[in-house]
Amino acid sequence: MIKVIPISQLRVGMFVSEQNSDWVPDTNRTKSGLILKQETIEKIRRRGILYVTIDAAKGLDVEPPSVNTKESSVDERVKSRIIAQQEQSGVASPSASLEDERRKATEIHSEALNLINDVMEKVKAGTEINVKEVENVAEDIVQSVYRNENALACMSRIRDKDAYLMEHSLNVGILMSILGKSMGYSHEDIRKLAVGGMLHDVGKIQVPDSVLHKPGKLEALEWDEMKRHVTYGEAYLRTLAIDPDVIMVCAQHHERLDGTGYPLGLNEKDISLFGRIAAVCDVYDAITADRVYHQGMTPSVAMKKLVEWSDYHLDRKLVYQFIRAMSIYPVGTLVELNSEQLAIVVEPNRIQQAQPVVRSIYSTKHQRFTEVSDINLANENDIEILRAIDPARLGFPLKIMDFM
Repeated sequence: MIKVIPISQLRVGMFVSEQNSDWVPDTNRTKSGLILKQETIEKIRRRGILYVTIDAAKGLDVEPPSVNTKESSVDERVKSRIIAQQEQSGVASPSASLEDERRKATEIHSEALNLINDVMEKVKAGTEINVKEVENVAEDIVQSVYRNENALACMSRIRDKDAYLMEHSLNVGILMSILGKSMGYSHEDIRKLAVGGMLHDVGKIQVPDSVLHKPGKLEALEWDEMKRHVTYGEAYLRTLAIDPDVIMVCAQHHERLDGTGYPLGLNEKDISLFGRIAAVCDVYDAITADRVYHQGMTPSVAMKKLVEWSDYHLDRKLVYQFIRAMSIYPVGTLVELNSEQLAIVVEPNRIQQAQPVVRSIYSTKHQRFTEVSDINLANENDIEILRAIDPARLGFPLKIMDFM
């Protein structure tokens, strides 16, 4: 039997299920197996993992609770404390339903894209942007994130290859807001993160179109010019009356902890927290986007990539906080169930991340679309997620947003 258990209950003799492969790095030799040493458990714990999936049919099960067992009560207290910490850090139940917030989020998303388009045109013309307008839209984004972050997170799945720069800028602002909220940041700081995300790539508009929109691999000199977009953007923002933290988002979103980033090759101690947050969100959105020369990854595969890169390039604590905030199955993820169904995640489960609320839409057995129905996997003993699926590889057209 597949079970999701807190790390405090993991012990030698248990079998870690393949379902954990969504966060296990590709560099690991195996994705599942029997826990043979306590050191393995400690390694998983050090990576910041709160819950793991085990297969009780292949290894030890969780010990049944005993009325007089202090250890059991300790585990319950640990679980309660984890839940309380997550709620205090912003990973709590939304105040508005997804359906209600979707209507507001659609308007905010459209307004923000129009604003970013206007910003890009003004930057290209060398004229000054209206910072207050950007801050006002950022405030709308933050308010939506507070009501139900899943609505704007879902909107970020809307992609147009020809509008990548605008959509990417907006998505990074949304993702940074969600991450900042989950970390318990003040309202003012979350708004700064949103502004920084929306403006982090303004320098790209000053890169020649022949380089910016080249469909193939860039030559060395072209790549040097592309990297200058950070310098261009920072220089432009410094001409405005704008918060220094916002400038840091632009200036440092391509810096890496091991010094391999650009433009300055800063080391870990010299990269601001806002710069580190921007790096995580920028990378995630970039690798999940379809572009002319790049097939986007599924969200769960992208999460796994972030974990791999947290060994050298990205801040590990921020990566795992990002995964907790977004879930290993973010809203809009297409998944295959063991009940021979395809479903879309409509509400992540922040505590039991492998058990979100999903919307069943397709029968893999009969190969046809079915009547839509929502399933809360936390309430199901026999239905579970087998894997995340890339809609582009189904062999038939499927638009996620048509079912959201």
